[in-house]
Amino acid sequence: MKNKNIIQSIAVYFAGYGQYRLVGRLGLDRQRPVFSYDPTWLANGLPLSPIEMPLYTPNSNKLYYGEHRSSQYLCGLLSDSLPDGWGMLLMDRFFRQKLGKEPHDITVLDRFAYIGKKAMGALVFEPEHLIDTDNEALDLITLAQANQQVLEGKDTDILSQLLQVGGSPQGARPKAQIYFEPKSQIVSTINLSNQAESWLVKFPAQNEHKSVCLLEGLYADFAKCSGIEMPEHHYFDLSKEHSAFGVKRFDRHNGERIHIHTLAGLLNTDFRLPTLDYTQLLRCVRMMTRSQKDVERAYRQVVFNVIFNNKDDHTKNFSFIMDEMGKWSLSPAYDLTFNTGINGSIIDQIMLSAEQFLNVIKDYPLQKDLSNTVQKTIKANIKRMI
Repeated sequence: MKNKNIIQSIAVYFAGYGQYRLVGRLGLDRQRPVFSYDPTWLANGLPLSPIEMPLYTPNSNKLYYGEHRSSQYLCGLLSDSLPDGWGMLLMDRFFRQKLGKEPHDITVLDRFAYIGKKAMGALVFEPEHLIDTDNEALDLITLAQANQQVLEGKDTDILSQLLQVGGSPQGARPKAQIYFEPKSQIVSTINLSNQAESWLVKFPAQNEHKSVCLLEGLYADFAKCSGIEMPEHHYFDLSKEHSAFGVKRFDRHNGERIHIHTLAGLLNTDFRLPTLDYTQLLRCVRMMTRSQKDVERAYRQVVFNVIFNNKDDHTKNFSFIMDEMGKWSLSPAYDLTFNTGINGSIIDQIMLSAEQFLNVIKDYPLQKDLSNTVQKTIKANIKRMI
């Protein structure tokens, strides 16, 4: 970029529930990202990040710095809007090929400018650098094949389109924001009708078999049968080599953006490290939602994760939803699958016994009968799965 186009700051807007209001600004302090709330938002805005970045603070001019390299040293509120893994790979490839910039030349402000209004959740960013694409509707098999080319280090003719649809979601696997008509099964990167819904699809990572998407679909089915709230989901068998797994987005509703905050962003923790245990998770759910039902929902997911060996249960894989009045609830479960790794996992390497399950909830008004019932229900689904 030419010097005159160097971005000095990013304006952060809240675009949820029909609003479009300035929340604050992100700048750089000696190359370190720093965020400050806009005074008007401090006076009458919604509590977008109430634990680490509350609105009601004696120091209204407080500056928020991040602490973790894994989140580009962003504060928790904004770290949820920046991709990792796949999204970063696409960005780096795009900046190198289209703009001649290496990753070390790219600032976090540059990245937010290219995320713009494509961010997950309800936050959007200006100025926005629009990506020059031909606006062609792409299907899943085209995306899957292009994703594979990128993973193999090869060039693809649709890199800009991949960044357009897949550069914002978080996670290691290739993803794409698409539109899906459940009745007709039509999938496209462009909204072709008023019957289409906003969905997020993921594809196998490098060297993964297509069955990983089928497995995640099975986990979603069994989680739902186990009483866990899941988004609508669908397994796409694309070809002999390719597949995808999709979920209906819960950060969109009838065309409106919904504010979502991950547990990692809310507490400003490093999701790559096992910094929390399940007791702390339940405590946070109770504090945020003030809902016994949500605490019980979280506990049900705890049991499922342990019994079904989901060790991909890091703090970005639990989220909260804020409504238009600023009230919080636990989001539907997501990213449930068999995983033996412990990259930031909450789960210990040793499976919890029934007695240990009860110890997890001893500080919470959950009935012992409920705990036993949840365990029996989920274990019964294991037998069905086998």
